[in-house]
Amino acid sequence: MNANAECINNELEKMKKWGRALDKITQIAGKIVYVLCILTGVLFFVNMLGILDTMGLTVDLTCFGKTIDFQELSHPLQITVSLLLIAMLVITCIMVRALVKALRSVFQSIANGRPFEDSTVKGFRSAALWIAILGVGNGEIFGLIIAALCLFLSYVFHYGMLLQQESDETL
Repeated sequence: MNANAECINNELEKMKKWGRALDKITQIAGKIVYVLCILTGVLFFVNMLGILDTMGLTVDLTCFGKTIDFQELSHPLQITVSLLLIAMLVITCIMVRALVKALRSVFQSIANGRPFEDSTVKGFRSAALWIAILGVGNGEIFGLIIAALCLFLSYVFHYGMLLQQESDETL
């Protein structure tokens, strides 16, 4: 085996190792976010039932720059706000699940030693979409920057996929 082929194999092994590690980290992070969403939803539900009033806990809402004491709202309004917050949590959890699925497809392709395939490109593009939506929903510019980076990486990996196809056809 010549030195160039050995170097390529070493880099491929490093890439596989990073792909497995990032896949595992993404999987764990996704589960943590799911648990946090569920716990937050349970807290809103418990608050909606009025149990938190007796425990001395307070919830402050910020709406258009004004802080509103949740306990000072009428009970029907508390229930409405709680249901809306629970719905938003469910939607956020669904979007995070889609993001985790997209990232895992990217990292699994890399871990399998096939980074330059269509699933990687589609995974990066899907991740960019979900990160952008989540970023805009939270009013964060940083999310849009990360989304743009994922989109850029999709083009880099697409180019690599085309080069890989050309190389395979040449041989």
